[in-house]
Amino acid sequence: MGSCIPNGYSLGVINTPQEIIRGWMRESLWERYRIVLNAEQEVTLWSVIVSLFVGGGILGSSMGPVVADRMGRRTFLLLNHVLSLSSGLLLLGARVANSVEMLVLGRFISGLFSGIATWLVPLYLGEIAPCAMRGVMGVTLPLGMNAGVVISQILGLDSLLGTKECWSYLLGGFIVMVALALMLQAFLPESPTYYFLVAKDQAKGHDELQQLRGPNSKQAEAEEAALEVAAGALKTGEDAVRWGVGDVVRSQLYRLPLLTTVLLNAGQQFAGINAVFYYSTLIFRSAGLDLHQSQGASIGAGAINVVMGIMAVPLVRFCRRRALLLWSLVGCVLSQAVLLVALQVIPYVPAAAYLAIAALLAFVLAYGFGLGPVPYMVAMELFPVGPRAVGIAMGGTTNWSSNLIVGLTFPLIQEFIGEFSFCFFILSSSLLIMFVYKFLPETLGRDIASSPASEVERRGPVLQRTT
Repeated sequence: MGSCIPNGYSLGVINTPQEIIRGWMRESLWERYRIVLNAEQEVTLWSVIVSLFVGGGILGSSMGPVVADRMGRRTFLLLNHVLSLSSGLLLLGARVANSVEMLVLGRFISGLFSGIATWLVPLYLGEIAPCAMRGVMGVTLPLGMNAGVVISQILGLDSLLGTKECWSYLLGGFIVMVALALMLQAFLPESPTYYFLVAKDQAKGHDELQQLRGPNSKQAEAEEAALEVAAGALKTGEDAVRWGVGDVVRSQLYRLPLLTTVLLNAGQQFAGINAVFYYSTLIFRSAGLDLHQSQGASIGAGAINVVMGIMAVPLVRFCRRRALLLWSLVGCVLSQAVLLVALQVIPYVPAAAYLAIAALLAFVLAYGFGLGPVPYMVAMELFPVGPRAVGIAMGGTTNWSSNLIVGLTFPLIQEFIGEFSFCFFILSSSLLIMFVYKFLPETLGRDIASSPASEVERRGPVLQRTT
């Protein structure tokens, strides 16, 4: 509640009220500084506000591995909730204080806490979950993000908070979830894996396991025995050292897990999910819906994304990761190809708009059960404890960086070649299909405290020869 939903909420909330906010910025700068913005300056300032959110995400996703190991998962989660709270307060107060600076700072801090949540939530939940549920925990981040986006879309309607009087309440509305999370913070356990393998405090690790699994639980005894064995191995193994980004990059053993994590997170953004939603209103208008109906249909498409996130829970728990990714990527490629053709035909055959709607919904479905959740969890299962935080953080940094690249380049590409911009996304997903089929090791059922399984080690030399 304090990390995943505000993450998605902040990501999606800025689009609907942007014209209202830009009008307020012009008035605020004139009233406070007697500055008159021309059209180019206004666009530049707005681009800075949008980019600062993504820039904060990149910074947040790359800053934390060392802090998480030194501070602990639970304490760092508390710090992130405090960041989120401060961001919400700044955004809520920007209109009242008539301060553009508060809006800018609030959006940057929103990106910062969202970037931290991208890797901290999967790391923390994966380490406290029972063995059978660890893969499922990786789905909670994209599920919460999708829910946050839909909530922001609904509240952003002009019949609710998308007005001149209420836009600041819309931007900072996620503060309700953060406040609830802070109230529950005292009840959160620390990760037993962190205590056993990072902090080297087995007594506290034992206490946390008893709290999580129940006193005298056989499952707690089994997990504690496994963690003690892993802790003993760490004393002499290569994971006994403190891992930095350079160490992971130079390691031959973790080259394939790192490349897999980076490519899957980049491929998630370059699959074109944001571009598809960009075209959603146009597609629904082409089918004869008015503006309000089109907005409602776009919210419906986002709701389908949330439903697919819920359905992904049993899929991720029982299905192989490679199969989920491959079928998801194939579905994304085929549905975007159909969408591209339908968009070209609509001017000549208006009924093709319904084919475009079907293709859009098919893309959302295909994306939701594989490419949406799996990249957030695969690093958790590929890396052992030592380099795990670095691996997850590098995946998050790649995800946010790719988001920034797509956000900056897609409007320009779309302006020049229109619907054919989907060709780039189709090509990206097709290349990712080949990589997943050739190199991705299966991680279903992998012990979270162990080193990469033999399949990673077996596929590593293949990758080295190929590269």
